[in-house]
Amino acid sequence: MPRLSLWRQEKSNDYNFFDSNIREQFEVGGTAFLVHKYLGPEQVGEQNDPTQPNYHAQDGASEITIQDMLLMENRDRKYDPDIYELRGLYNVSDNDFDLSQFGFFLTADNLFVSFHINDMIAKLGRKLMSGDVLELPHLRDDTLLNENLNGINKFYVVEDANRASEGFSQSWWPHIWRVKVGPMNDTQEFQDIMETDTDVLSTYSSEIEISDVIIEAAEQENKGYLDTSHLFNYDSISPAHGTQFPANPTEGDFFVRTDFTPNRLYKRVGTLWTYTADFNPNDDTWESRTFSQRRFTNNPDTLSMPGEDIKSKQGLSSVIKPKSDV
Repeated sequence: MPRLSLWRQEKSNDYNFFDSNIREQFEVGGTAFLVHKYLGPEQVGEQNDPTQPNYHAQDGASEITIQDMLLMENRDRKYDPDIYELRGLYNVSDNDFDLSQFGFFLTADNLFVSFHINDMIAKLGRKLMSGDVLELPHLRDDTLLNENLNGINKFYVVEDANRASEGFSQSWWPHIWRVKVGPMNDTQEFQDIMETDTDVLSTYSSEIEISDVIIEAAEQENKGYLDTSHLFNYDSISPAHGTQFPANPTEGDFFVRTDFTPNRLYKRVGTLWTYTADFNPNDDTWESRTFSQRRFTNNPDTLSMPGEDIKSKQGLSSVIKPKSDV
């Protein structure tokens, strides 16, 4: 008598029996998910950049094509104009406060949805993957504050996918595909679904309106003039220059001696011309605008200590040395 074993190298009648029963559970108890199938990067033309190849000029783009190999992202995504309906299951939960960390945080609106593998492949042609968008009709909001707008379905984007641990039958073959989804935002990646900036799901118009109001308020507040009186030495200076100091200076005058290399900036203090900083008229950094602090932030001096000379300007790695705990 042969040894009994539920495991078979091939998908036998036992597998088909389990699979048909599991499929029936999804058909009877599952809810509808409308799938916007990701097809690959959108055609954006030649970018003249080796990290952004023009796949459409070669063999065409697909789901596994990477648009930007440097940043490893697909910013311009193309979605199938046809919409596929799948049955899925997930646990409905509230977005409560998460007290497991310091402070109060709302749990992210993430869902873990299960689909029947063979049913998914038969209808979609492949398994769900990152980038696919799921539309949930049963979460449709048809009681909007604006009665002139139509109801809005909830949209989620697939972030991760794998076989579900509970989806393995007694024959050790998997039957359920589990995906992690998060809310879809109004970003560049999903413009093919949003279609236009005036789409009911788009927040573009509201964000532009807020930005315009902020700019208008700033212009009214400043009257087109940037007040820098409260900023120390912010305004750039254009001092006189030459190889000799002027004969009749006034208190506080600046003068650049061009016979020094680099040019040297002096300030008239009492009866003295006090050295202030090395002057570079093309330097438009914050140091040049606060030139009196240049020697403080980049002090080139050396401090003489008994037995050693210490540079005033040092990196933290030189000042703070690691030491053993024992």
